[in-house]
Amino acid sequence: MFRSAQFSAKHSYTFSAYRSSYATLPQQLPTTDSIERPRRGFLSDPLSVEKKRRKSRDTEDSIKRNEVGVQLLSRRLHRQIFKNVSFPHPEPRFVRIAKDHLEMHGLDPNSGSVLPNISFTLPPLQGHTIDQHFHRIGVGAAHPWSGLAVSLMEAQLPPLPEHWEIQAGWTKYYYRSDGSSFSEHVDFPSHGGNPETMLVFDVETMPEYYPYAVLACAASPNGWYSWISPWLLDQRADPTQLIPLGDPNVARIIVGHGVSYDRARIREEYGLSGSRTRFLDTMALHVAVKGISSHQRPAWMKHRKSKVEERELAAQAEEAVVALLHETKSRQATEQDGKKREELCAMRATIEESLLLSTAQSEDAREEAESKTWEDITSANSLADVARLHCGIEMDKDARNDFMECKPAEILSNVQDYLNYCANDVSVTHRVYAKVLPEFLKSSPSPVSFSGILTMGSSFLTVNEGWERYLEDAERTYRTLEEGVKRRLVNLAIAARNMVENEQWRDDVWLRQLDWTPKVAKKSRGIGISEAVADKTLVPAWYKELLSLGPFSTNIVNRILPLLLKLSLDGHCPRYSVKEKWHLVIDGQVVRPPVPGKSKVLSLLGKSNGLHMLQSARMTTDHHELALALANGDRSDRLSRWILSLAEELSRSPSSATSDDPWLEQLDWTLVENASTGSPKLNLSKPPQVLWPKWYWDLTRPKKDLPAGTIDITPRTRIAPLLLRLSWQSWPLFHSREHGWVYRVGPSAAYTTRQTPLDFHHPADEALQVLALHEGFVFYKLPHKDGETANVGSPLAKTFVKYAQDGTLTSPGDEARGALDMNAQCSYWISARDRVMKQMVVWQQEGLDMGLRVGSAPGSKAGIILPQVITMGTVTRRAIERTWLTASNAKKNRVGSELKAMVRAPPGYAIVGADVDSEELWISSAMGDAQFGMHGATAIGWMTLEGTKAAGTDLHSKTASILGLSRDQAKVFNYSRIYGAGMRHAMQLLLQANADMLPEQAQRLAEQLYASTKGKNTQRTDVFGRKFWFGGSESFVFNKLEEIALSEQPKTPALGCGITHALSKKYLPAGFGANYMTSRINWVVQSSGVDYLHLVIVSMEHLIQTYAIDARYLISVHDELRYLVAEQDRYRAALALQIANIWTRCLFAYRLGMDDLPQGVAFFSAVDVDSVLRKEADMPCVTPSHPTPIPPGESLSIEEVLARTGGTLWADGRPMGEPMEEEDAAQKWEPLVGYTPPDCLQHRADSATWLRAQATDSIAEIKHLAQVESGVTFGGSVGNGRTRMMRRRKSSVALGPAPEPDEKASEWAEVLQHAMRRLKLR
Repeated sequence: MFRSAQFSAKHSYTFSAYRSSYATLPQQLPTTDSIERPRRGFLSDPLSVEKKRRKSRDTEDSIKRNEVGVQLLSRRLHRQIFKNVSFPHPEPRFVRIAKDHLEMHGLDPNSGSVLPNISFTLPPLQGHTIDQHFHRIGVGAAHPWSGLAVSLMEAQLPPLPEHWEIQAGWTKYYYRSDGSSFSEHVDFPSHGGNPETMLVFDVETMPEYYPYAVLACAASPNGWYSWISPWLLDQRADPTQLIPLGDPNVARIIVGHGVSYDRARIREEYGLSGSRTRFLDTMALHVAVKGISSHQRPAWMKHRKSKVEERELAAQAEEAVVALLHETKSRQATEQDGKKREELCAMRATIEESLLLSTAQSEDAREEAESKTWEDITSANSLADVARLHCGIEMDKDARNDFMECKPAEILSNVQDYLNYCANDVSVTHRVYAKVLPEFLKSSPSPVSFSGILTMGSSFLTVNEGWERYLEDAERTYRTLEEGVKRRLVNLAIAARNMVENEQWRDDVWLRQLDWTPKVAKKSRGIGISEAVADKTLVPAWYKELLSLGPFSTNIVNRILPLLLKLSLDGHCPRYSVKEKWHLVIDGQVVRPPVPGKSKVLSLLGKSNGLHMLQSARMTTDHHELALALANGDRSDRLSRWILSLAEELSRSPSSATSDDPWLEQLDWTLVENASTGSPKLNLSKPPQVLWPKWYWDLTRPKKDLPAGTIDITPRTRIAPLLLRLSWQSWPLFHSREHGWVYRVGPSAAYTTRQTPLDFHHPADEALQVLALHEGFVFYKLPHKDGETANVGSPLAKTFVKYAQDGTLTSPGDEARGALDMNAQCSYWISARDRVMKQMVVWQQEGLDMGLRVGSAPGSKAGIILPQVITMGTVTRRAIERTWLTASNAKKNRVGSELKAMVRAPPGYAIVGADVDSEELWISSAMGDAQFGMHGATAIGWMTLEGTKAAGTDLHSKTASILGLSRDQAKVFNYSRIYGAGMRHAMQLLLQANADMLPEQAQRLAEQLYASTKGKNTQRTDVFGRKFWFGGSESFVFNKLEEIALSEQPKTPALGCGITHALSKKYLPAGFGANYMTSRINWVVQSSGVDYLHLVIVSMEHLIQTYAIDARYLISVHDELRYLVAEQDRYRAALALQIANIWTRCLFAYRLGMDDLPQGVAFFSAVDVDSVLRKEADMPCVTPSHPTPIPPGESLSIEEVLARTGGTLWADGRPMGEPMEEEDAAQKWEPLVGYTPPDCLQHRADSATWLRAQATDSIAEIKHLAQVESGVTFGGSVGNGRTRMMRRRKSSVALGPAPEPDEKASEWAEVLQHAMRRLKLR
């Protein structure tokens, strides 16, 4: 069913010709030795290999362990993957150092776990080594798009059309060699009767109307194309017009800037089978080669601003000189005196010469500056910024705002200009593409990287009718929760306002912080509105009926009051019809209320039905007391006034509010004349002047679409914490303009805290300063996750929920907990709501067959969402996307957090996927182990591979024991440290985890953690030629990460991908030191993680094609990978994922110089076979908006997968068979064009002394080892105050004396001033 790239090893890697200009890569068939024997020879003698094979067959069932007790692959698996490969065995001294190091950190090599010795036949490798295998299948997966991509890069686009045809659909524009042109209508971009295979593409939309395209332009080497929506031309009322590109079975490459946005508007992309169109994003390519990290962005923004100001000043100076020159010319033309005319002529020549000289010098200076600073060789990611950087093009993007603000008729009236704007974007995108693609191929030379981003750019998500129900349920739940808290806050506000008369507020420490200045409340605040309403000629029909019959008449109680009170039955809005009476509509089905008997329900507020349902909470309402009284038969005057007041308020509801309300929309809102005189009315006597305190007056400020006098307050309102009377550790909260939310401690209280006492300097905080200076109170900031320098904006934010739960943050009556709980429950939906609601879902319908089966139940639907993924959105080449790649997992107290589970496999399909277990932690530890050439040789490596939670020997348990935290909290510390975060970050995490912890305690714990894990740093470069970490469980890892990050050309170990220019040593200033070290280490780790993902994806593409598995790539979220698979192939796909994983892990081991793999990481711990998209197959996905649990899927171990498939990928169940002998296989392989054998042993340590220096915690031993290594005696200390002196020295050099004025600049200024003086004198 699914279409994908047709794998063929016959196609050579078409990038090689273009990479040859950047790197010395072989372009012709290399010799046998150069292909088969990577550097620093390690291929075994054939006879020796055969002997090893025989021996390994004899011991097939025995468990293989290395010298430090790590269980390795079964010998059967090993000989299939590491055939012919035998790296030099670790020296005995290396092994001894590794064992001592493990013992030093409390790890016993003899206590390793015993795992099943998995053994089965793998698909044959497509090369002599695992590295050649991946190169070859990467080439296959990239074909034919690699060739198309390069051809489009080299091509020249025809000239832009001078005039655009205004007609619906596609128009092609031909350009002849003699300069003439013509156009014709086409169904889709085509040339010579065949669909175009290479296009640069851009669409324009009007988001305020619809997400669909209104205009589009495309260009190929054969011509230009324009597309206009028939909706824009007013030829069709339906705006949901998708853009056709032709036969989806034709392989084509589409290039765009942010191309995933354009892809979502293409018709052929909405199909279960997929298309053979692949997309390349110039934004992603730019980010990968010249993007900037988040840490660099502030510095780059500041630099750009200064550059703009510098250019503006230079332009102003040039304008002044040009004006001076014109004036000189004018004076010269009219001057009568010959001598003066000669002087003016000489001055004119001087100014002209200086102007030319200045222009040339400024250009030279700019080029020289740009060659030295990283800020000038990078940019932000917009097309305008990228075009300026790569091509020197200045773009005018103002027209983009017109599509956001104008009406369709206005766009149509200037459609020629807007098509020119769109076409210009296409033209510029092609020029950018021609620059960034070669740089990307140089930076990421492996075909696996290119193939990986092609596949990731084709993600899709399938949904059904549950999507719309999800949106409704999440929004309703959010509104219900918010209204409940708002109602409590409104009641508190009204109660506080009523304290004006007796001035009780003066005795309340919280309320007296409010502004009690009297303000007159008039009509805009709802005062006097009742008379106006009563005097109106027209009122809603239902309101007139209520006034006429009275609030207790049978018809009003039975038909109108349930809707005014907004009764809910089991969370559903009841509906009334003549046929069914009161009923519910659930999933399109009519359901009667849960009442005894089978008769239809006439009244919801009677004693027989209403009272029981209200008391049992089956029926709920925001006016519970009123409803309960009615059901009990209360017909008092008090209740009558209550109902009339409510009815009067609702009668003034705006039409927009009534149409969106399922209760109010059932009422008759027809305006009728209110002529009744006998109806009961409210007291209409003119009230006296009403005075409100200013804070309350502000709350009732008029709002659009809200009735006058409506109190607008939420937990996010500034005064909400004061109305709730919040206290921190029993001390009252105050708000400071300068410090945010603070708490006040009594003068004589024996109180200790890590917070610093506050002073107040802002005029608005004068009252707080008086309390502190004259009354002895002490104020402290509420703790913020970012430390004391940050202010807390709201104590009702979700980060404070835990403090409300443990009693640190309190309020009378537990009101605060309710508000905090609501905030916590709604926090996800509040932040994601807009993005989720705007997801572009295209539903299968007549005329758009997506190949999706639709359920048989009434109302069933099927649709597709195309996530707008930027395949390389960060400098680490990680993909980014605003909704799906940031979606949280479903949590029982988070409204709408079930988002991912709304992606449903259509009938007949399953979602198959896996999460990589501790992927980046294993990659990092493997880099440290590579120094020994042995898995598990370092403490962090052994803990990752063999440590167990039960024994407390895994990394997270060790960290938890050091810090005295939970294992889950320890995970945060471990991953942030691996990503390069320093001790200060660890302190912040500790302070966040424990509000009572003092900074000194946090610092001691952080120092203890880092000394135990990262170790200490020598802080000197003369010992072993570099600074390095020593004595910690992770010292080997960080030394290797820093070695890669600080190298001349940092590259990932697995695929050799290069770092972005902005973080490269080449483009950083001399003596740059460790600045941005966090970003650079993070790049090594996370970019290697991206290599891992690309390797798995390309392996899956190869296996899907080779074994005809009916599967298609769905989406990946960092370390999660999911495929949509036909049900009959779900277990074969699961086995393919496991095989892809072992291949990928083995490639990492191979490239790091290790010719084996630990059994514990060879396979995914489980592959999930599920019907929905979720983190784990047994997650129920129960949330406040989704109370019904989703049935679990299957979570299969490798043993279970093998049992279900028989260990084969063939659909008919036949064995895959042992791989063919190398000679037979090699005869069918095409030459490895563009392949360079890697130096797999480059990461192995050169000496045992260097390994011992990293392992020891003795400074004296390090100096002795360095002396043994170099023969030089080292004095001084290691890791002492030398660092501070060096830093001070660097600082003084950096600051230095003020630089001398630039001679060229001085010369230019002098000429200008001299000329101006002479003119003035004349």
